[in-house]
Amino acid sequence: DEGIAIQSTYNQLKKSIIDDETVFIGKVKYIDYETEFIDQNNAFSAFVHKRKSFEHEKEIRAIVFKFPPGEEEYPSSEWETLNFKKETILDGIPIKVDIESLIQKIHVAPNAPTWFSDLVKGAVKRYGYDFEVIHSQMDSSPLF
Repeated sequence: DEGIAIQSTYNQLKKSIIDDETVFIGKVKYIDYETEFIDQNNAFSAFVHKRKSFEHEKEIRAIVFKFPPGEEEYPSSEWETLNFKKETILDGIPIKVDIESLIQKIHVAPNAPTWFSDLVKGAVKRYGYDFEVIHSQMDSSPLF
């Protein structure tokens, strides 16, 4: 329940990345897993597909592709030549971004308690930003 979503755009995300890492940005494709398939010939395909029921999110993803140490280039032969036991990334990879270029709005989860929404607003203010923080009403009863 204590979650947030950052509202941004593709161009804002692209402009905000100030890291030395190569970052690939892709639009998520929403598919019906019963009738559609993910392209197995594209290493990024699995990371940019979601169930059709999430289509309203209109999500984009930023991906950093890391080969195990010593395998800095895509191997000329089969994937089996990579030793996937060399390194495991458990907690993601920090990427430097210009946060003011990235964020349009911050949406607080609809089930989050008021104190959490206030905490997010306080953190935004404390760090000198003026992003709009919206406590989502997605789970409220409709007016009609």
